[in-house]
Amino acid sequence: MGILNITPDSFYDGKKLLTAESIQNNLSKIINADIIDVGAESSRPFSNPISEEDELKRLSLLNDYDFMGKVLSIDSYKYNVIKHCLDNGFRMINDISGGGNNFNNINLACEYNVPIVLMHMQGTPENMQQKPYYYNVIDQIKSFFDKRINYASKIGMKEKDIILDPGIGFGKTIKDNDEIILNLSSLKKEGYPLMIGVSRKSFLSTDDAPESRLSASLGVLAISIMNGANIVRVHDVCESKNMIKIIDRIKN
Repeated sequence: MGILNITPDSFYDGKKLLTAESIQNNLSKIINADIIDVGAESSRPFSNPISEEDELKRLSLLNDYDFMGKVLSIDSYKYNVIKHCLDNGFRMINDISGGGNNFNNINLACEYNVPIVLMHMQGTPENMQQKPYYYNVIDQIKSFFDKRINYASKIGMKEKDIILDPGIGFGKTIKDNDEIILNLSSLKKEGYPLMIGVSRKSFLSTDDAPESRLSASLGVLAISIMNGANIVRVHDVCESKNMIKIIDRIKN
């Protein structure tokens, strides 16, 4: 899954001025991904939400682009934004809220017969990194997933369309993130794909900027795949695909 941010304030590749040139440049770097995940609102720590109108306005900038038949995923938690995208060619939902209010985004996924990524987050992007705490991070994420799986199953969703994401960096300490990576296999649910997003995130920092975290991203990505990740969400598609080919060969 390649990341396409149409935002002025994403932690790594946000563009202060959104132009056709900047969007095309970002798209060209990820076009070889299997899935293109489009986000028009930053979810970096301490970011502020934007209105549905502003989010849809940013998404409209993509109307003239050729995605070469790739699966388009909408990275949003807003029901109306997601519905608009599903009505206009998107075929996957990536929901940081884990299904929306009263699981209404899970209902949308079922109605449109598309996969949905259910991500775990403690709090919201605005406050999630204000002293996050867990009595047991793995057990609490498992409980979070179980509730959503049970609901999705009751309304008839297929197992393969329910994708689980433990939410690295979303209301987690560095220690929490490390523990999640090491215990991904225990978060695997039979029949449910597991997605992981570690690309360029701050828990990989050795007092460096996101631009310098490619090697750390690839290393932790490799560990994640070995521990059970099925889908990987990345900024660096070519480098990640080359690494994954070798990991797949070794695993197989």
